[in-house]
Amino acid sequence: MAGFRKSVEAGVDGIELDIHRCCTGELVVIHDEDVQRTTNGVGLVKDISYPELQRLSAGLWFDKQFAEERIPLLKDVLDLVAGKCVLNIEIKNTPIDYPGIDDDLIDLLSDYPERDKLIISSFDHKVVRLMHSKVPDFSYALLADALFVDVAEYARRIGATIWHPCFSSLRAEEVVEAQLAGMAVNAWTVNTARAWSTAISMGLDGIITDDPEGLKAFLEKTSAVRAATS
Repeated sequence: MAGFRKSVEAGVDGIELDIHRCCTGELVVIHDEDVQRTTNGVGLVKDISYPELQRLSAGLWFDKQFAEERIPLLKDVLDLVAGKCVLNIEIKNTPIDYPGIDDDLIDLLSDYPERDKLIISSFDHKVVRLMHSKVPDFSYALLADALFVDVAEYARRIGATIWHPCFSSLRAEEVVEAQLAGMAVNAWTVNTARAWSTAISMGLDGIITDDPEGLKAFLEKTSAVRAATS
C-alpha cells in the first residue's frame, strides 16, 4: 500500500497490480502465487487464509522501514485509488487456477466510481474472454510475451481492445499494425532512459515502468528540449 499511496501522490497516469485469491476467498494483491519471495512466509496464496496472510510482512524484503506493510486486499487498493488514475488489474490465474475469480472481481468492481479507468488483463486469455462475456463494457487487455500473426483479430476473439506486450519482444511495425486496427498498445516493463526513448519513438500509447517518477522527469526534460529546439 505504501507504493500505491506514493504513486497516487506522484500523479501517475495508472497503476498495475496483480491479484490472487486466498483460501478464505478474498482477492489479495500480490505478484506471485507463492508468498516466499516477497514476504517472510512460505506457501501458496491459495492455501493461506487472509488472517494468516495479515501476519506476514510484505515489505521487510525491500527495506526495514516497510516491515509493517501487509498484503493488501484488492478492496483496499480500490478504495485508495477510487478513480484517481487508471487501474490495471492483472488476474493471475496461471499456473494456479482460481475457478470463479472473474465473478469475484465483477462483484468487487460493481460500484467502482469510474469504470472507464479500469483495465482488466491476464496471461490467461480464457479468463479474459469469460469475464468479457459477462461484463463487456470493461476495457480488456491482451497480455502476452509474443508477437501475433494478427493481433487485432486475436484480441477481438477474447474481447480485448488493448495490447500489453513485453517491450523486449516488441517491434515498431507491430505497434503500428495494432494501432491502425484501433488498439492501444501499452508495453512492459520499461525502466531505463534509453528504453524510454525507444518506447517514445515507437509511438506507444503507454509505458509501464517500475520507476514512474523517473519516467515523468524524463518526459518533462524531453518535452523541454523539444520546445527549446522547435
